[in-house]
Amino acid sequence: MLIDFLRPILENPFFVKYGLLGLFLNAVFAAIIPFPIVVTSTALLLDGQSEIAVFTVMAIGSVIGGVVTYFIGYDGGKIYNILRRTHRDDHHQKSFAWLNKYGWSIIFALSFVPILTEVVTIIAGVKKYDFKKFVITMSIARVASALAMVYFGNMFLQYIKT
Repeated sequence: MLIDFLRPILENPFFVKYGLLGLFLNAVFAAIIPFPIVVTSTALLLDGQSEIAVFTVMAIGSVIGGVVTYFIGYDGGKIYNILRRTHRDDHHQKSFAWLNKYGWSIIFALSFVPILTEVVTIIAGVKKYDFKKFVITMSIARVASALAMVYFGNMFLQYIKT
């Protein structure tokens, strides 16, 4: 059965061993430790953890992680300088132009895209984007993303269990 195949993959990751605390740490440090939050959340749902608890912890941790990455960018952009080495200069100019042109809507849209969500928060910090607008937009997007991950993760588990 498919669930028997997926169980070792979902149960072995580092963050899963620590339950909701592991999920919280995974959500906060997703920019630094590139382990997908959805794997941890799905594994906890598979383990019988409450959907509401998984959603709440994931949403709070993800919002805190977004604020942390904003301040990483705000504090001189050292991480941003590392990112600059991996892309051409015109990509970074486009990133700044998009943030200037679209503002909160680009932050909202990219908050649903893994990896880009952390890049856009760092760039928002480097550009010293209005913190209040940033937090509101990023929080709404990350809470919606957490809700979608838990909902579809739970649907996936129900599907493979039957």
